[in-house]
Amino acid sequence: MAYVDVNYYTETYRGTVLIGDDMAVKLDRASDQVDVLTFNRIVGRGFDNLTDFQQEQVKIAVCAHADFTEEYGTYFNSPLSGYSAGSLSVSFNSDAVVNYNGVQTSREAYGYLQKTGLVARRL
Repeated sequence: MAYVDVNYYTETYRGTVLIGDDMAVKLDRASDQVDVLTFNRIVGRGFDNLTDFQQEQVKIAVCAHADFTEEYGTYFNSPLSGYSAGSLSVSFNSDAVVNYNGVQTSREAYGYLQKTGLVARRL
């Protein structure tokens, strides 16, 4: 279940990275990955049972994660940490990425989730 729809992404979040007919699919996938990052606590409690603040932070995190995945997703499974060609050299900043249980997201998206208390590893 997607925590945001295309209308929220474009009108409220004002996202511009996702385009095309598959926006809903990408937002749904981002929601699934947010569930992994939150230890399925949203699923367990039910999205509607979260506080308004938590709901809004989760929605923003889903949008930020979808943007991050769209922009950098092709590099996630790459065995390279960088490359060079001629005088051009590119390396990837692993400090800018949070990796948990196979889900890689931006520090920005993870920061929104941290504010909800749903990513704490305590019980």
